[in-house]
Amino acid sequence: MVLKGRKPVVYLPVPKDITDNTEVFEMRGTGEVFMDYESYLKRYEWLTEKKFVDAVNGKSGLTFWEALDSEAKSSDAIENIFPAVLKDPILRKVQFSTIGRIDELVNVVYDEFKKDFFPGESVHVFFPDGEHFWGQIREKAKCVLEPLPMNCTVTYMASDRFPMIRGPDGTIQRPAFSRYFVRVPETENEALVDDKHLRRDKKIFTKQNLRSFLRNSLQRESWQGAPWLVKEHLAIQYRLPMEIPAHLMQDAKLLASKVHIHHKFTLHALGCNNEASERPSVEKSEEIARQQQEIARMQQMQQQHPGGPHHPVQQGYHQQQPIQSRMEIRPPPPPPVIRYPIEDLDLPPKHDGMTRPQLSFFTEEQKDYVMAGRIISFEDVSLESMGLMLEVWNTLNVQCEVYVLDSFTFDDFVDAMKYKETDPLCELLEEVHCAVLSVLVDKNGKSQVVPPMRDVVTEVDATSSDAHDDSELSTPQPDAPAHSTRSRLSHVDLAYDNPRTPTTDKLHRATEMLAGRGWKGRTAARDYKDGGWQIIIIGLLHQLSAIPMWKARCENILVELAPYDGPSTPETARERYAVLDVNLRISALQIITMLSISTTPIKAFLDTCMDDMTEVRKRKIEHQREKKICFEELQIKDRDRKILWPQNMPDSPKLQSAEPVSTNGDGDDTIETNGAGSSDPDEEAPSAGRSLRRASDRKRKRDEDAVRREKEKAEKAEASKEKNKQSREFKKLVKDIAELKVQLEEHEGKIQECDADLREANVHRTKVLGKDRFCNRYYWFERNGQPFGGLPSSSTADYGYANARLWVQGPDELEADGFINLAPEDQKQYRARFGMTTTERRKKEEGATCLLNAQEWAFYDDEVRLDNLISWLDDKGEREKKLRKELVEWREKIVKYMNVHKKFREQEAAQKVEAEEEAATRVSTRHKSLEGQTAGKERCLKWTNGLAYQEQGHLHSQPEKKAVPKSRSKQAKGVATLVSRSTGKPVTRQGGSYNFK
Repeated sequence: MVLKGRKPVVYLPVPKDITDNTEVFEMRGTGEVFMDYESYLKRYEWLTEKKFVDAVNGKSGLTFWEALDSEAKSSDAIENIFPAVLKDPILRKVQFSTIGRIDELVNVVYDEFKKDFFPGESVHVFFPDGEHFWGQIREKAKCVLEPLPMNCTVTYMASDRFPMIRGPDGTIQRPAFSRYFVRVPETENEALVDDKHLRRDKKIFTKQNLRSFLRNSLQRESWQGAPWLVKEHLAIQYRLPMEIPAHLMQDAKLLASKVHIHHKFTLHALGCNNEASERPSVEKSEEIARQQQEIARMQQMQQQHPGGPHHPVQQGYHQQQPIQSRMEIRPPPPPPVIRYPIEDLDLPPKHDGMTRPQLSFFTEEQKDYVMAGRIISFEDVSLESMGLMLEVWNTLNVQCEVYVLDSFTFDDFVDAMKYKETDPLCELLEEVHCAVLSVLVDKNGKSQVVPPMRDVVTEVDATSSDAHDDSELSTPQPDAPAHSTRSRLSHVDLAYDNPRTPTTDKLHRATEMLAGRGWKGRTAARDYKDGGWQIIIIGLLHQLSAIPMWKARCENILVELAPYDGPSTPETARERYAVLDVNLRISALQIITMLSISTTPIKAFLDTCMDDMTEVRKRKIEHQREKKICFEELQIKDRDRKILWPQNMPDSPKLQSAEPVSTNGDGDDTIETNGAGSSDPDEEAPSAGRSLRRASDRKRKRDEDAVRREKEKAEKAEASKEKNKQSREFKKLVKDIAELKVQLEEHEGKIQECDADLREANVHRTKVLGKDRFCNRYYWFERNGQPFGGLPSSSTADYGYANARLWVQGPDELEADGFINLAPEDQKQYRARFGMTTTERRKKEEGATCLLNAQEWAFYDDEVRLDNLISWLDDKGEREKKLRKELVEWREKIVKYMNVHKKFREQEAAQKVEAEEEAATRVSTRHKSLEGQTAGKERCLKWTNGLAYQEQGHLHSQPEKKAVPKSRSKQAKGVATLVSRSTGKPVTRQGGSYNFK
């Protein structure tokens, strides 16, 4: 019985309108049937949530299938481990038990059955003489009445236990006990022992096993006070009563509670009324009597249908007859239990004075705009343009292999978009536009845009475009004022109802700029040089202006790039783009970039990355499997090393023996041991006989000593050989353990590499870290789809960072209307609850740097503010709990690249100051002069598109050179080429070669 939210999972019923020819989808593990794939996927996602619980062992955080498998394994294990002879009495004990918590039920059952044994149970028998054997309970001895000492009392605990005897003073003279007849197979005898000399196996009857057994065997309904019920198949197996007693039914519990509360209220009313203090009123007495009769009637109905497991009218566990109650007084509902997390704005405001850390803005003008109440205009990048610029930068860096662009930092990109010089040209600005246009149309002139956007960019031929130009704008539209500035033009709305504005049929000369040659043909020819790509953008925007969604944006840009009063030449387009407002530049680039996303190369790139992720996941699983095997082998060898360690400890220093060892055994043949030194010839014979006899004894002793020494020497040699063998085994074990540790580190490193590859190959969408209580979104763009510091082969790889900011986007309009900008009635209710409205709360908790909508962006680039933001978030809220978890998980990486960015800016500022001082003094060496020129150079000019040189042999913005046979393609100076060992082709960041052209 898998649980979710403490409730059993309920399977969906089979649809009724299924025929034999209906295509259905069956869910594995549940047997549920679905008629459409969407509902099947929805159910599948619900079952894959890690919120399910194994009801047997209480494991949580599992998917449905993991919980189902765990439950099956746990059930089998409990069935095999738990003693069979204890199942019947324990289940009979807990049937209809009203103990609320499972832990309390386990404690009660464990304490009651700890000293109680049953026939057929294997126990450990301890005898008084110290011996102990395994035995089996044959029978429990019955209590027999016995004479008592004078003035003693008996306390009977149970019918089968010998009672406790108390003395006259109340002291316990003999505690209660039980006796058992136990068969002891080792002695082939039977013993009569009491429960103090019996023990169960400590590994079998434990609270953990008992809890698992009860979880696997019991169930109960979700209402408060419901009794524990043994599962039906077990109740039938052990012949347990299945008829729920009437007083334990839900209706009876509710009725008894109402009677108790009503009786308490009646007594309270009678106590307060002095006149009726002697006896209750007749009406209230009759009401109580009716209620008591209702309970009696219900119990009588229960007795009339005693039923059993096979009784036809016996009700099931979950089928209870409702009882009508006529009581008018209802008990007050209990206060709701708050289960966090909840809706963030339902949490009460904190009055600790802590606000969200102040946001940073990309320009001082943006900060002044927010602080001044959004009443000033922009001369630089506007807040709305920041979102468009981030979108373009992220798209070009994540999918740089398709666009054939080296990665570049966000700071360089912003500087390039604001660059207005024509000499020297900004390579980053040129390459970005040309690379995006090259994706839209291939060299054969075929549009790469996939439906439904293909019809939008269908090119009109030259003749039809001229005819269309004369009659395209049927409704007169106002022209811009003659003396308007660029900044003013960027904010002019094409109002149709301004009578003072002179009107004309044409606002720009986009058609004349094309000069009869369509933008697709120019793009196919890669005619980008000398104003070529600016002309292509004019033609493309002019065609997209027919779409109402883009009309206003495209018209504003075309009025600036192809003015009606200017010549229709590429030089005009190039010069006008050089002075174009940065916000219009960003708008134009964003339009064509979003159009390029709907192209075949991008789709092929996404499919390739998906396949790469599949391969990397397989490789990661293989490394994890090898790591597990290696770890298990390491555990075994480390255990063997601990076993051999005592025999391989360094020997303690030994003392030299003080007894001299004789090495000359043959000299003992002539030594007299009896002191007779006579030279009398009469005594020589006997003396010689005694000497020879003793010499043979000494020889025998010497032989025995020699044999003993040889034996000891052989034993020592064998012991030394065994010790050397053990020492060799020990050294080999130590060596193997060291090698296994190295292998573990290698596998861990490969797993981390796989994680990095998965993160970089996840290019399908930008992942948001989360949202705060006011629905502000938080992004760290380096989180997925690109390396943390940009491509290692990029020309700006030495910068060490890509964006290095935690970006914050204002709330979406729909979310703001649903959570913040409430209706007046809802605001009144919110004020009544928390003393302020949601808008007042937002102003108080967010401070001055508040983002109104999703078009406004700001960021954090400081470690201290990031930590303060994490502290400000409340994990009791649903949104902020997820956001805080993500920020804590990625904090180390975010802070690392924030510090890299900060250090780089400090070094850059120091170099600029040094360059300015050197230029002022004009006294420097040649080397210092070159360093000063480099430091004073615009940073965006340092970027070069090495990837284009590597794959194409030329830049996008330069004309393609004619191919020379057997010649190597030109490569950017100072750019290293990564070559695959297998194919010999340049590799990408994922380690493969892509070809999307």
